[in-house]
Amino acid sequence: MKTAVVAVIVAALGLSTAAHADVEIGVVNSLSGPFAAFGERYRTGMELAVEEINAAGGINGEPLALVVQDDRSEAQSALAAVEQLSGQDVPMIIGSYASSITGPMAQLMTRQEIPLLVLGSADDSITKPGSDWVFRAKHNSTIVANTYFDFFDWLKTKEGGEEMTTVAMLYGNGAWPTSLAERGKEIAAERGYEVVGDQAYDQGVTDFRPMLNRFLSAEPDILYIVSYAEDGVAITRQMREVGLSAKVIAIDTSAALPSFPEQVGDLANYVATVVSWSKDVQYEGALDLSERLKAKTGSDPSFYEAEGYLAVRVAADALTRAGSTDRTAVRDALASTDLQTPVSTVKFEEYDGFKNQNPIRSLVLQIQDGQHVTVFPEDLAAAPVLFPAPAWDAR
Repeated sequence: MKTAVVAVIVAALGLSTAAHADVEIGVVNSLSGPFAAFGERYRTGMELAVEEINAAGGINGEPLALVVQDDRSEAQSALAAVEQLSGQDVPMIIGSYASSITGPMAQLMTRQEIPLLVLGSADDSITKPGSDWVFRAKHNSTIVANTYFDFFDWLKTKEGGEEMTTVAMLYGNGAWPTSLAERGKEIAAERGYEVVGDQAYDQGVTDFRPMLNRFLSAEPDILYIVSYAEDGVAITRQMREVGLSAKVIAIDTSAALPSFPEQVGDLANYVATVVSWSKDVQYEGALDLSERLKAKTGSDPSFYEAEGYLAVRVAADALTRAGSTDRTAVRDALASTDLQTPVSTVKFEEYDGFKNQNPIRSLVLQIQDGQHVTVFPEDLAAAPVLFPAPAWDAR
């Protein structure tokens, strides 16, 4: 893509063009293709962060601009975008949504020695074993899977949960769903849960009833589902059709979107999902951030907007402290990050085989009366959990 075209894209996003800014950050984001719904949310959060940073004086007195490339929800397009941005000498790049896209980006940018700040991808492999050039402020597969099972263990202490021991897992065959399912199976074994159903599906499948019917005879206590947007909607409707119930229904990714309860209606109630941030989490400044994001979009924000906001805030902090756009200086500044934000505290650490990974606390949201509500961990919860989930025919 030519530089002039990039400038047009940046202008179309409502951001300053490179011609009017001294500090640029490259962004590779999914603005078209199957992940565009997520990419648009990330874009909103990033735009708000840029507006606020520039209103406060920019980066050491210079305005900040994002030079944005659309990866079209494809790894090859993302790699081409990295090459384009590398030629423009951006000091760092933020990207992308899907782990199947960001993983190859991380490998290329490590070879080219360009700092990468992960935007939305959570597959463990991106920061394990990791690289000196790759940083992730958001959670990963291990953090998310542990949060689910911490939640399940906590529910076992409640009335009706004492005998909760069996799990059935349904997940897409993409990088993130597979990663979260594999870690889930490992943690289930460690904590004494029996996996009584284990079913992967190809992306593009629309009829999940044969898979769900296979789970019926196992009568699982917990349904652990990892699915992208439309998959989760279809799975939820078809669970009701076949009569597959459980004490806990956890649907990762798709159920976190504000559109999920709008699409499935009352079927969404009792569904749990793990996120990195929510509008009602008991963090200082979280509610104010939610209101600013809502004012920008006209609708309630999700954790995707918050993660976009967080990425730009972390990048701006590193650039300010580096006092330079030299890539090595920016990398070293990222490595020494110690930042408090309304989304999360950010401190990149090396632990348990991970490198430059923020040990963020993840949250469990439960949909109650059509609204996402933070219910776990208890010290961050906004409302009590509703448990156990009633059978579909008893609702």
